[in-house]
Amino acid sequence: MSFLRMSIAGSGGFTLDNYGAILRDPLYLRILARTGAIATVAMLAMLALSIPLGYVLAFRVGRLELPLLLALVLSDELNPLIRIYSWRMLLGRNGLVNSALLALGVIDRPIDALLFSSVAVVIVLSVSWVPYVAIPIYASMKAIDPNVLEAARDLGAGFGTVLRRILLPLAAPGIFVSLILVYIPLFAEFATPALVGGTSGYMIGNVIQEQILEVGNWGVGSAMSFLLLLLSGVLAAVSYRLSRLSRIEAVRA
Repeated sequence: MSFLRMSIAGSGGFTLDNYGAILRDPLYLRILARTGAIATVAMLAMLALSIPLGYVLAFRVGRLELPLLLALVLSDELNPLIRIYSWRMLLGRNGLVNSALLALGVIDRPIDALLFSSVAVVIVLSVSWVPYVAIPIYASMKAIDPNVLEAARDLGAGFGTVLRRILLPLAAPGIFVSLILVYIPLFAEFATPALVGGTSGYMIGNVIQEQILEVGNWGVGSAMSFLLLLLSGVLAAVSYRLSRLSRIEAVRA
């Protein structure tokens, strides 16, 4: 449908006008850039949370490993809308976060940018998708022989060296799986930006929903959906290639 010319008179046919309308409109280009920025920052934040979490679950919690892993899985069972509205209560002007910061004297007035902004979208997405990032990383780290880490420490390697030279290379397959499971779907997010993002957190998923369901511009909406599909394919191919290269490097090491 993205390649069809829609006309009441019935004079349809092949066209690239829908794609041209997207690429020529500065508003669409800004939203595309914002979507990429929000998705990338949220993904980096999730990795920053999930890599230590995966390491702790795999090597540090002992008998608590299974209960904590189950708690991580169950945390995702909460209805997404309830979770998003819970974040609205936490991040609001009179929410728990602002109240705590005011009580501690960190700020002297509420931070309005915590809600209905790109910052709010990044925060909610980062926390909401953590299980999908942490579990593949945990699975990759769990497959690492603890004796390898112990040998590295016996040879004088600090934690930073162990992380950089052993943990991250061997856990790379899990990291790239999380890129496919999470980073790609982030580009199509529409519920979170709609409920906590406001106008400054508007993403391409919201534009697709608006064009198809509200405006009825199926051509432009379909073109945007197809562009997201192409982007997903490219990111999946790159992730797969990087995963193969990381395995080769890990074997050589």
